[in-house]
Amino acid sequence: MKIPFIIRVQLIMALAAGLPGFSISPARAASFSTNGLLNTARFDHTATLLPNGKVLVAGGAPDGVASFSSAELYDPAAGTWAVTGSLNVPREIHTATLLPSGKVLVAGGFNGSSYVSIAELYDPAAGTWAITGSLNAARWRHAAILLTNGQVLVAGGAALGSVLASAELFNPTNGTWTPTGSLNLARQHHTLTLLPGGKVLAAGGCDFGGLVNSFTNAEVYDPVAKTWTTINAMHTPRFGHTATLLPNGKVLVAGGNNTFTSTLLAGTELYNPADGSWTVSGSMSTGRYNHTATLLPNGKVLVTGGGGTGGSLASAEIYDPASGTWTSAGALATARQLHTATLLPGGEVMFAGGDNNAGAVASTEQYDPANGTWAATGPLAVARQYHTMTLLSDGTVMVAGGAGGFLNVFSSVELYAPAAGTWKTTNSMNSPRYFHTSTLLPNGKVLVAGGYTVFGGAPTNSAELYDPANGTWMATGSMATNRIVHTTTLLANGKVLVAGGYNGSIQFSNVEIYDPAGGTWTATGPLNRARGGHTATLLPNGKVLVAGGAVGNYPNVTNLSSAELYDPVAGTWTLTGALHTARGDDTATLLPNGKVLVAGGITGTTNILSSAELYDPSNGTWTVTGSLNVARQLQTATVLSSGKVLVAGGQGGGPLYPTLSSTEMYDPATGLWTAGSPLNAARYAHMATLLAGGKVLVATGIGNTAELYDVGLGFNPAWQPQVDSVTSPLALSNQLTLTGSQFRGIAEGSGGNNQDSPADYPLVQLRSVESGQTRFLSSTNWSANLFVSLPVTNFPAGWALATVFVNGIPSSSAMLLINPAGGPTAIILASPVRLVNGAIQFGFANVPGGSFTALTASNVELPAASWTVLGSVTEISPGQYQFTDSQATNNPLRFYRIRSP
Repeated sequence: MKIPFIIRVQLIMALAAGLPGFSISPARAASFSTNGLLNTARFDHTATLLPNGKVLVAGGAPDGVASFSSAELYDPAAGTWAVTGSLNVPREIHTATLLPSGKVLVAGGFNGSSYVSIAELYDPAAGTWAITGSLNAARWRHAAILLTNGQVLVAGGAALGSVLASAELFNPTNGTWTPTGSLNLARQHHTLTLLPGGKVLAAGGCDFGGLVNSFTNAEVYDPVAKTWTTINAMHTPRFGHTATLLPNGKVLVAGGNNTFTSTLLAGTELYNPADGSWTVSGSMSTGRYNHTATLLPNGKVLVTGGGGTGGSLASAEIYDPASGTWTSAGALATARQLHTATLLPGGEVMFAGGDNNAGAVASTEQYDPANGTWAATGPLAVARQYHTMTLLSDGTVMVAGGAGGFLNVFSSVELYAPAAGTWKTTNSMNSPRYFHTSTLLPNGKVLVAGGYTVFGGAPTNSAELYDPANGTWMATGSMATNRIVHTTTLLANGKVLVAGGYNGSIQFSNVEIYDPAGGTWTATGPLNRARGGHTATLLPNGKVLVAGGAVGNYPNVTNLSSAELYDPVAGTWTLTGALHTARGDDTATLLPNGKVLVAGGITGTTNILSSAELYDPSNGTWTVTGSLNVARQLQTATVLSSGKVLVAGGQGGGPLYPTLSSTEMYDPATGLWTAGSPLNAARYAHMATLLAGGKVLVATGIGNTAELYDVGLGFNPAWQPQVDSVTSPLALSNQLTLTGSQFRGIAEGSGGNNQDSPADYPLVQLRSVESGQTRFLSSTNWSANLFVSLPVTNFPAGWALATVFVNGIPSSSAMLLINPAGGPTAIILASPVRLVNGAIQFGFANVPGGSFTALTASNVELPAASWTVLGSVTEISPGQYQFTDSQATNNPLRFYRIRSP
């Protein structure tokens, strides 16, 4: 739905220089970590990665006799499980497939007493299940695969007294199942793999649980002809194995059981669709079946757990396609088989449930393959600290001002081009400044406010705007108060809130709001407590959390533990829960789960902190979380696409306040910090920003150096999804549409067990540049080159990064504009102009490069569909638009809508 703004007209109109990448720091080892417990211990369940980033676990069994109807959701942002709607039919050893609509199809299974033909759909938006068309044949131990045409193929399995050769297709458009060509060999406990050309490989399996025969047989399904063709057989008969499509187009079959020879298999083999051949590859160190296999973003395959000699296994191994060899990957905390493995958007693998020999387990754990490293990039022209860094709407990064050397304060500005890894100088600010703030506005300009202009002088109240379109600076309205170490926050309405600060002698409580439409500042309700050096965070509910800070002058400084909330609607501040530890010069980071992480800082004049705590907006309280490994202040904190927080550098504790090169990572799922790769250069009072390409840029602090952090997923750029277009500007309550390529992976992402369809589909993350608010969007449709979300609501105004993740591999992000609440804002340019032909011409301003359509009606109450389209609006200069109504003079009263596009 498009949200227009409406114009009422009654004869007049009232519009409302270095070489990048020469140094790389040591990598961090991959590892397993324990997550929150399932609400119900289970095995033989399914796990499905949803477009909103959560994982749906459904059904399963506790003991091999009863079956569950319960289902639950895992939130990687919080590391917690929550119960969701129950299945209509209890079931185990069923299949689950995510459909392009975003719903999950569950089919077949066993309900503890009989085989199931009933299928049902899970709606993530409602959290409920609905019965859909039933299978033509009840079955379990079958396999399912999502075809490229959006239909679901189910093949084989077992039913009462028989093993099935039948196969059928589910059509999501009408919820019906249609028989398709039967397998040439009846089988269960087999695998289905979608091949690069769209055909499906069925491999191995057994009849009657392997008591009679296990198979080497393989066959291929052609979705066009709807027939199966027997192909070359595998070298080894097997069932309970895994089959993984690799980026090179081959299929790795690993492990399994061969009851006929009483052997647990360690051997593996590769299927090559190009010539139909099978080739023996390297063997695992341990024979296993009922294990999981996950294709990692780097193209290697992680195998975990399974049944082995003596029972369930905890061991894990990694297959390298380049060498055809296996190496140890450590061990799970809990031995398990019949569990699920789900590749999360950030590249981590989440393991849930299973059987550990003593029965079903509720434990879950996560494997992080990231190998984060730092690499030097081009140096800046000027060594500086206490500067600002702003990601611009075109993906470049602007560094402005700062201080350095002996009493130097800079007005110089530099721009970083991520593609080239180089900096270039652009026009300087009108005033030198440090301890100032910068804010990217919805119109693409950057607001710089306050700061010191000279050493030993008084702070300034001046503000200026940078226009990236022409690289120029222009003075804008001045604040009422001179200030440094204040905060600026872009509000949901597109205005900027400036709070607190220091004027050279005292901290103060006054607050003002900048309106980009008129370039004016207006006072709003004051803080309850004067403060400077505090933090300010825009919460998902639109309120602003201000926490900590200090009052007084050195050495008589008192840090604050108080926190308060600004309500933009009422224009007032309300005290909320106090921090456990008073602090300033810390970092405050909005996490994807909506909580705020405060870390480090200083209390008093000498006590550098390692403590960290979390603010929960739902109840207004702070909770102590894991402490930093190293006490630090004046560090940076950056939320990565995985939801983890990278903290880098700063000043450490001790009499000499050492400058730090150490980094560490906070995991919201565990509440713990782990040491990361060190910076190439120790630094504090530096700046960091997440780039559109997914790396983190850290610049200056000491010297003129800059460096890039690569999460270290190790993928080949050729495997990345590519974004060609994105809806921009996006009005809230509208759907976001992205187009591009490889939105369905070239290889196979692990989405559950070896019966389920792979998770080789797109997940789209939206991230606010200014506030850091992050969200995965639920989908209504996706394909190999398209993603359409549900209407986007409750997201802050301003510029955002849209990133497509497939198989844990992120695209380069596309920048888009989220229009302020209420839809696009228009600024009157001049009174309407009457043209020679009697027509009326209107003009307004908006974001450069926008696309708009003008509509008209004589009755404002008419539905939008009944308004008359005047045509496209013309952009006469960057951000300046006009349209003409040739019939205006013939109508005494006219209303106009401007919509995008």
